[in-house]
Amino acid sequence: MPEVITRGGVGLTRLQVADGVAIDVRSPGMHVAWRPIEAAPELASMSAGEESEWSAAIAENGLEPFAAMEAQPLALEIGSVPSLTMPDSEDAYVEMRATPAPDEGLLVMVESDGVVQWYLPTNAPQSMMTAETIAGLEEEAVPAELHFLIPQSTLARGAAVAGFAEGIGGAVVRFFRFKIVKELLGAAIADVIAWIAEKVEARNKREGFRFFERENDFPYLSEAELQQLSGERVLLLTHGIFSSLAGAFAGIADPGGPVLQHLRQIYGRNIIGWDHWTVAKTPLENASDMLAKLPPDVRPDIVCHSRGALVTRAMLEHSDLEDRRRSRFSAVGKAIFVAGACQGSQLASIANINRLLNIYSAIGSIPVLGSAGVVLKVIVGVLRVLAHGAAQLPSLDALSSDLAKNTFLQALNNDLMTPTGEIVVVHANYDPSQGPLAGFLDLNVDVIFGAANDMVVPYTGAEVFDKWQQVGTNFRYGTASATQAVVMHTNFFFQPGVQQLLQAEIV
Repeated sequence: MPEVITRGGVGLTRLQVADGVAIDVRSPGMHVAWRPIEAAPELASMSAGEESEWSAAIAENGLEPFAAMEAQPLALEIGSVPSLTMPDSEDAYVEMRATPAPDEGLLVMVESDGVVQWYLPTNAPQSMMTAETIAGLEEEAVPAELHFLIPQSTLARGAAVAGFAEGIGGAVVRFFRFKIVKELLGAAIADVIAWIAEKVEARNKREGFRFFERENDFPYLSEAELQQLSGERVLLLTHGIFSSLAGAFAGIADPGGPVLQHLRQIYGRNIIGWDHWTVAKTPLENASDMLAKLPPDVRPDIVCHSRGALVTRAMLEHSDLEDRRRSRFSAVGKAIFVAGACQGSQLASIANINRLLNIYSAIGSIPVLGSAGVVLKVIVGVLRVLAHGAAQLPSLDALSSDLAKNTFLQALNNDLMTPTGEIVVVHANYDPSQGPLAGFLDLNVDVIFGAANDMVVPYTGAEVFDKWQQVGTNFRYGTASATQAVVMHTNFFFQPGVQQLLQAEIV
């Protein structure tokens, strides 16, 4: 296919990108030059000499190339034609349509300057066929067309201005195909979760307590080592969504660094983290599992991050776990909540999950952002499941900031309170337009949150517990009305201020 330029109209233009593969596109208000790529460039690796983590995630989840092209934005037409939009978004969109084989689905990946974003078909629940339909398909049957909306800012590196100079912006757009998993079509929620547990999470993580010892590859505690913690002062670390012990707390994992040296003077080797699944299980299930493994009579202090705050709150405050918690410990010394989703997140909904996944995809693409141990194989695995039309995930429902519907948070905000010596909160109000992510993402997080946030959790929600829990120390980056462009959801533990705070508060 020679270069094709879409001139900003509302009609669809066909791109014959390969034999038997056509992509229909329209880019209202934006002129784009489309060039096919016979062999799409390899995805860059985060570490020299290593396989790209994205390539590994794509291969493990059974994604195969379907089509690839370069998109080169040329100009914008402001106000001259209608634009494609989506709810809770200030961006305009380019629509792309493609038809997979009858037993396949598609995902779209857009890469610009190493930043990766993924897009689910907007019509997956309507277009995906039932398992019975697929089973009865004949070769000549016509499969369903899938529709994708790609933010103009993603294709143009965010240069959403009155016009573009030729050669500015541009991205590589890749379509990946995958085999439809028949048992996921129209499946009950429990069956979808079981599939995620077995095929996605279990392949990437073994659950259990691990010593916080980077120099020993964070070894798992044996049952005997766990029992030896009985009667001991222990520091519990709990990570967030799509993350791990090693990744979430990488900023303080250096055994020669002042933070870990300080902590080891206090706890010795008794610094442990609960590595757990964050998609196939709810925070309540994570907390129940953690308590089940803890020996009796431990004397814990806690440092948690992101979704780990809800795991911690469930362990300390949920009535279903009260008896089990009392059998393990009666009180907590100090609990430090860093970027805690203490009241959930507005991103935790099926409507916003593509944005949530893309925030972590971008973070995982830029090591300087701390990455928070983002497990890219899990992100791609979840995308593949959602492309089957999954409309609900209990783990996501438990993160919802809608207190009227989130019964899990309602239970945490009731009167039960675990005695805690002091609660310390660290949170931030981040402006992505001034940082490394500027122009790459259709985040629109301020539109979605309607309030200050660190790109994943709301600024105010991070400091709210219930009417009995009092915050002893509140450490802020920015305010509810003033943003800053340094500290975001995943790089807190790399900040000198947070590192100094941990040394000052844990004594």
